[in-house]
Amino acid sequence: MGYQDTSFWNDENELRCLIIFKKLQAEKFPRGKQMKYCQEMEKTTGLEATNISAKVSNYTVAGINNPSNASTNTIKCFKQYGKLSIKELENIINNLPK
Repeated sequence: MGYQDTSFWNDENELRCLIIFKKLQAEKFPRGKQMKYCQEMEKTTGLEATNISAKVSNYTVAGINNPSNASTNTIKCFKQYGKLSIKELENIINNLPK
């Protein structure tokens, strides 16, 4: 996937957002939990929790709620990895080149 050089977005962070979405989905989207997960991710990524939350919300490409303006990267990520489990996604992240 392609990202701007000046951005903190990368494959790892895109996959982390998909993991957050999958956690929320498994928990039946509890109120307030999305921001909590995003704030945790913010601590290690350099991305703002509000930007992370917007990206997580773009996983409407899963067909759960109303359509959004999901990025090309989000759409590609979901098509490629959307059927994987959280554990499988974490394994992919752990094997990404650093």
